[in-house]
Amino acid sequence: MASSVVVARSKTDGLEYLAAGAHVVWTEASDLAQQFTNVREATRAAMRLPSRFRAFALPVVQALN
Repeated sequence: MASSVVVARSKTDGLEYLAAGAHVVWTEASDLAQQFTNVREATRAAMRLPSRFRAFALPVVQALN
């Protein structure tokens, strides 16, 4: 089960994530990504971005230590 959800977009060399605390700033570091509590909220944030970003909600599964 996903413990958090991020907004991501694909690039030719990997993924970029919507940065925390920024309106439309992207980062390649997943730990700096804005965390959402569920897929619905992340999808809502992705749909509010300009369509040229083609962003989507991506569930993140935390590794068990």
